[in-house]
Amino acid sequence: MIVERAENSVEKAVLLEALMSSMTSNVYFEAFKNIPLIKEMSEEHAMLLFACMKEKRFDAGEVVYQAGTAAEGEMYLILDGKVGVEDESGYRYDSLRVGGVFGLFSFLDDKRNHSATIKAEKDTVVLSLERSYFDLIALEEPKLGQQLMYFMFRLLSEKALKVEVEYAHMHQFALGRKV
Repeated sequence: MIVERAENSVEKAVLLEALMSSMTSNVYFEAFKNIPLIKEMSEEHAMLLFACMKEKRFDAGEVVYQAGTAAEGEMYLILDGKVGVEDESGYRYDSLRVGGVFGLFSFLDDKRNHSATIKAEKDTVVLSLERSYFDLIALEEPKLGQQLMYFMFRLLSEKALKVEVEYAHMHQFALGRKV
């Protein structure tokens, strides 16, 4: 990226300092750095990723996206607030707080429709990462791209485990056993 294209170490240091200065003036950069995935990154990678993300705000009750609508190829990270996750009938089956991620399936496969409705339960601030920026990161900063892919695999693994446990409980319930 820009910092990597700097001609020498002095130029790179100046660019990093300018980037850091603009980041520290952003109220949400500190919250961003405290998210577990980001804590695992170098300061430079955290700054580059933050610079590639867009801050978006949603008022309480506002729909971020609706189940069944076309995916935009964006993944969202909650910095402040809380969102509800609803099925197509409007049943809220989960909620996500600070550090929560949503839109992962649509981010990975932008040919699919959103499987859930996401609605802000209170005023919420998120950072969104567009798929095109991720592709650029993976190309220009392979180590950062690898960290992000590993993070996405962990999220998918957690979701799969949660579904597996819920299925086992439903199966036990259907058989008349205590859950």
